[in-house]
Amino acid sequence: MSLFTLFLFCILVVALAVLRDMYLANRCMERLEHVQPLEGSDQPLVSIIIPACNEESEIEIALTSVLSLDYPNLEIIVLDDRSTDATPEILDRLAGQYSRLRVVHITDLPEGWLGKNHALHLGAAQAKGEFLLFTDADVHFAPDTLNRAVARMEDRNLDHLSMFFRMTAPGHLLSLLIADSLAGGFSMLKPWLVSKPGSRYFLGAGAFNMIRRSFYYNFEGHRPIRLCPVDDVLLGRMAKASGGKCDCLFGGRFVSVDWYQSVGEMVRGLRKNTFALVDYRLDLFLAGIAAFICFQILPLWGLFLADGFSRILCGAITAVNFLAMVLAVRAFEMDFRCLRWFPVTPYIKLYIIWHAVSATLIQGGIDWRGTFYSLEELKRHKVSVLPWVKLKKRPEDLS
Repeated sequence: MSLFTLFLFCILVVALAVLRDMYLANRCMERLEHVQPLEGSDQPLVSIIIPACNEESEIEIALTSVLSLDYPNLEIIVLDDRSTDATPEILDRLAGQYSRLRVVHITDLPEGWLGKNHALHLGAAQAKGEFLLFTDADVHFAPDTLNRAVARMEDRNLDHLSMFFRMTAPGHLLSLLIADSLAGGFSMLKPWLVSKPGSRYFLGAGAFNMIRRSFYYNFEGHRPIRLCPVDDVLLGRMAKASGGKCDCLFGGRFVSVDWYQSVGEMVRGLRKNTFALVDYRLDLFLAGIAAFICFQILPLWGLFLADGFSRILCGAITAVNFLAMVLAVRAFEMDFRCLRWFPVTPYIKLYIIWHAVSATLIQGGIDWRGTFYSLEELKRHKVSVLPWVKLKKRPEDLS
């Protein structure tokens, strides 16, 4: 057996492990529709906290779905985070129509905070609910979402509940790119193990992060992750690291968002947080790029350029990768016709990753919502998204 053939065999083993992960996600993770909703009016107060920055095209439609939730004991706090478009006017008009909607206008950003993280922290400070639900300004909810989610929190005595949501996209290519990106996260974070006591795995989702208000302040809320672009996932990490009882569900029939409208928008949208996923480490980034090429691109080329047993192995790896994408598309309830783009998406995904990290390195940081954050500052306050990296307390977080 040649070294190249042995190398391909190792890649096949990794591909099978990823396929297994996607199978376990589909089989082991529960869906919100299987949770019986609460009944009656005597239910705990829930505070929905929504940061909004220049969301004039989406905010009214999304808030209409939030205001249509049939949960009886609810307050909605929207943080207008220094918007420069018509968002403040839209929010003030809606607040005048709906008594349970409260709008807070933020005019200044404190030093050492990302805008969104600061808005979420400020919203939590003003909330009165037993449960806090952090979500985004473009998320749509089915009317019975909260009744089911709170039922899960109460029945399992949870401290934190995250939920995978349906991501709609205008084209099949974009849909598969989203599914492909999420499949990698599944294999790394293993969300079906989040609820297992003693496991190191955690998860948080920007569209749906529900947490007990009292527990949220066990780790000082968003303060420890105030300069972390991947704040949604890291809220799950902070909850798990603080000894919380956590869970993660599929909620695609209840929570949805039009994530990106084009591939170009996806490229720009992921620029701010891609490097953070590898702790701003160039060695991990380059190793990840090399692994990605070997795992997803090399086998496709091997179908045409290799021969003998090596070609068979390349075919097997490609088939296993395709089956993993089938399971990912099924998990996220996407149109199976998007799978026809399977041979193309690895190249686009490689460009997205390379562009995001190179742009961060070239400009020495990220530009997010009109504020520049230096790479040095981001590194100094980073909290790792990698589950095998232990959290380290910084001196300023011990006070």
